[in-house]
Amino acid sequence: MRHYSARPAALLAFSLLAAPDAFAQGRILDEGTFSVTRAGVSQTENFRIARVENGFIRATATVVSGSQRVTSTLTVDTLGMPTQYDVVVTDRGARSLSVKALGGGARLIAKTNNQGGDEAMREYPLTGQSLLLEEGLVHQLFFAAYGRKPGMIQVIDPRASRVTPGTLAAQGLEPVDVGGRSVTGTHYSLVVGGVRRDFWVDASGRLLRVEIPSAGLVAAREELPR
Repeated sequence: MRHYSARPAALLAFSLLAAPDAFAQGRILDEGTFSVTRAGVSQTENFRIARVENGFIRATATVVSGSQRVTSTLTVDTLGMPTQYDVVVTDRGARSLSVKALGGGARLIAKTNNQGGDEAMREYPLTGQSLLLEEGLVHQLFFAAYGRKPGMIQVIDPRASRVTPGTLAAQGLEPVDVGGRSVTGTHYSLVVGGVRRDFWVDASGRLLRVEIPSAGLVAAREELPR
């Protein structure tokens, strides 16, 4: 991971982010609301994941916690590789941080703007097992198991400006409580930088539950996927 000043290729890439959205709304793969509790503090995460043009998949989400609001849009290709990302953090109505990222070839270029007007641009290498995953957005774990085999994964967090190796493992079928009903889900674990994320998906790959024991986090869906 390296820090770069603005350059023509990067500026061209980010000019594309400002263009109108070329993807039409497609078939919804999953949508719902997670009730998230972290160390006794509650928040909600509303999300939608849909297949769009060219077979790509787009995930949008809004997280509300106290006065802070996080909105994100992540687009991945048919292999689950990140191609475009946009996240905005606002606090009491004032924007405090925004990150825009564009993937192409073997790299992801991310541009960060904070409330003080400072800008930073970073470049992350993309491999066949790259996963974009933010600490505070649980729905993005949908892509951890999407089209992937258990094994080594490279986890990119543009908002935290870091890339970390991780290990994905399948733990087998287990009962999961969703909205007061018991259903069967496949249990996965993802260990990144010493932090273990446990998550469960149904037969269609839809995320049912997330637990991060070290952070005291539990994210449960309010109702079964439809």
